[in-house]
Amino acid sequence: MSARSSWFHLDLDAFFASVEQKLDPSLKGKPILVGRVDPHGKSVPRGVIATASYEARKFGCRSGMPLFQALKLCPNCIVVGGHYEEYIKASDAVFSICARYAPRVEQISLDEAFLDFSRTELIYPNLINIANKIKEEVKKEVGITASIGIAATKVVAKVSSDFKKPDGVTYVPKGFEKSFLAPLPIRDLPGIGRKMEEYFHKLGVKTLGELADVPFEKIKAWGQFSINLWESANGRDNIWFVPRIEVKSVSHSETFARNSNDLKFILAMLQKLTEKVGERMRKGVYSGRCVYITIRYSDFRSVSRQRVLPYSTSSTKEIYEMGEELLKELWDGHTPLRLVGIGISQFGETIQPSLFDATRDKRLELEKRVDILKERFGKDAVIPASIMKL
Repeated sequence: MSARSSWFHLDLDAFFASVEQKLDPSLKGKPILVGRVDPHGKSVPRGVIATASYEARKFGCRSGMPLFQALKLCPNCIVVGGHYEEYIKASDAVFSICARYAPRVEQISLDEAFLDFSRTELIYPNLINIANKIKEEVKKEVGITASIGIAATKVVAKVSSDFKKPDGVTYVPKGFEKSFLAPLPIRDLPGIGRKMEEYFHKLGVKTLGELADVPFEKIKAWGQFSINLWESANGRDNIWFVPRIEVKSVSHSETFARNSNDLKFILAMLQKLTEKVGERMRKGVYSGRCVYITIRYSDFRSVSRQRVLPYSTSSTKEIYEMGEELLKELWDGHTPLRLVGIGISQFGETIQPSLFDATRDKRLELEKRVDILKERFGKDAVIPASIMKL
């Protein structure tokens, strides 16, 4: 590691909402919520917010909030459906720009990444200038804004990227990590949610400085999770800020607009979700053996079932066939459901079954070609007949 602060954390500002405002310039400057809409463009009240624009955040709207609650806070908010393929395009474009400058880019989601500028003093003597250059190119080429935090550790870089949002750069000199964090409320630390914040408040700890000053012997008594937070509050990286581990599973689920016991509708929804799972598996070059299903009843009871295939697969068809079998075993076919989900795990080397290898290979190749068509012409370019009514 270089002796200077050399970790960037780049965070795209209100990413989904910013992309929507770019796609429809009439939305710029207006409070918008990215969530679920029905085929007629009307918001789905039981959905949750994926992202709120900064104009909507002024009213208290935030990601993960139920849509109906956000609309109570800001009745004039405009609800738009997400354009996931556009988010992927924008994300790829942004991190391609980052790769022009950073020797290493660790992307951790569609809208954020760590950039490692270790040992680049001769090439980039002034990292603040580089941060501003990256931001300018993102704004010019992609049409959205980013905020960047620069520090000697990842945890401080991540916290500092929020410091001057939106469209800001914050630099924390090496050796000043603890003093930078000290006055901030503990909720600013990654890993501290509302319940954890309340827990620490009861212990008399309200700022990161107060958390950092708790004697280690006392912290140990609170458990390993508290030790990780304590290390972060002292500006030190821990298990949360090592390079991203390999994906262990891929899954998708969806809450219905209305509870349903319509088998055709539920199977169509399962097919739709499996299409997403299969596409992600093939894009990530993953192959898994354990297919699992989750259903949720109207009383919020959730039950799951899984089964291990005799071979690894990334085929939508094979994942769906097992998912349909599990669904029919798990559900009585009468009690209304609120949610259905499907996923696959136990990734590893592809193990071919002994028979019909050629047929499976042809099917998988066809699905890969469909993936390419969707990438080029949009997710609706090729749609199975069974899910068209959705």
